[in-house]
Amino acid sequence: MSKLNTLALCQPLLQALNLSGFVDATAVQTQSIPPALTGADLLVTAPTGSGKTLAFLLPMLNRLLTVTSSTNAIRALILLPTRELAQQTRTRLEQLTAHIDINSALIIGGHDFKVQQRALLRSPEVVIATPGRLLEQLENYPELLSAVELLVLDEADRMLDLGFADAVGNLSRRCDSGRQNLLFSATVDKRELAAISRDFNNPLSIQVESPRRQHRDIDQQLILADDVKHKQKLVAALIGEQDGGRAMIFCNSRVQCEQLCHVLRYLKFESRYIHGDIPQKVRSKSLLQFRSGEVQVLVATDLAARGLDIDGVDLVINFNVAHSGDEHQHRCGRTGRAGKRGLAITLVNSDDWGAMSSIERYLSMRFERRTVSELKANYRGPKKLKASGKAAGPKKKKSKAKRAGAKKSSSKGSDKKAKR
Repeated sequence: MSKLNTLALCQPLLQALNLSGFVDATAVQTQSIPPALTGADLLVTAPTGSGKTLAFLLPMLNRLLTVTSSTNAIRALILLPTRELAQQTRTRLEQLTAHIDINSALIIGGHDFKVQQRALLRSPEVVIATPGRLLEQLENYPELLSAVELLVLDEADRMLDLGFADAVGNLSRRCDSGRQNLLFSATVDKRELAAISRDFNNPLSIQVESPRRQHRDIDQQLILADDVKHKQKLVAALIGEQDGGRAMIFCNSRVQCEQLCHVLRYLKFESRYIHGDIPQKVRSKSLLQFRSGEVQVLVATDLAARGLDIDGVDLVINFNVAHSGDEHQHRCGRTGRAGKRGLAITLVNSDDWGAMSSIERYLSMRFERRTVSELKANYRGPKKLKASGKAAGPKKKKSKAKRAGAKKSSSKGSDKKAKR
């Protein structure tokens, strides 16, 4: 593995890396940082948890430290899809700039609007923001981004999923037209990404690893379940097996998320839940408690699946099957990080089988089947399977009318041949 100090970074940044304890360079950093340092525009696809944040922060900071600006204005803008990701990126930036004179502002929903406005008007070198809140701030100050010389779009696919394409386009057009652009995404769909990268200048495409081949350090298991209550019992048993280890559980709805957390609390597990309807301060506190180990279990909707940097997650449980193979990968990517093995378990009932088999087919793998003692499901899976792994239904018998029509058609064909 290469070292970050072998990259062509300026001396103050190398010292900051040393003080921060960042030593080894990941694949995405090794492949992205050198061309980014030359000023090239990049379209980078890399798995969640692969080190994308440093891959754009380091060339950005290197530029700010080595290229002087004649104006006192915002020079770099980082756009992210969620508040949690924005806060996480700000924390990483502050680690790197603890002994470097670079100021930043965090512009996200759930925080005091006027305080953020004052921070923007002080013209920090770096702004880290979610698109919606930043647009609100710019209503009275439309020219604030006119000097931005480096634009970063992180988790670009997630921003598209959340409907931010127009907002991102609006914000990018406010920046200097000659800026450098760095786009990072966990999945790649060139037609969709084109919607927010049309102003890029001959971008270099870098794909570190196919999304379908990610997470070799994660054991993927499947447990059959009968219904929601059975799944709740399975979750409690699986967490109990971890002997104090930390677990993240993903649900497809906010109601299920809250219900499951209440059940776990009743069973004396230290649990919190996060989803989009919870106030930002509460979400931030729950994440902090989970990161610190004060809380053992975090139950979440897919809001938390993307990009959150939480070390030491021992177990991921999919209470519901994810909506897509990519979303499944993002969820599972919370464990098995930094060279450690992880475990991801998907609970599957009769309604989930089709979606689960589609994910297995997409990932070109079969999850290991297992059971939990004394909690074996009555559901045993489909009686017959297609080659794809999906349930094979009974063949439909033709109705009498259709059979009669087929015979009539056949006899007409025979008559024509006889005439010829």
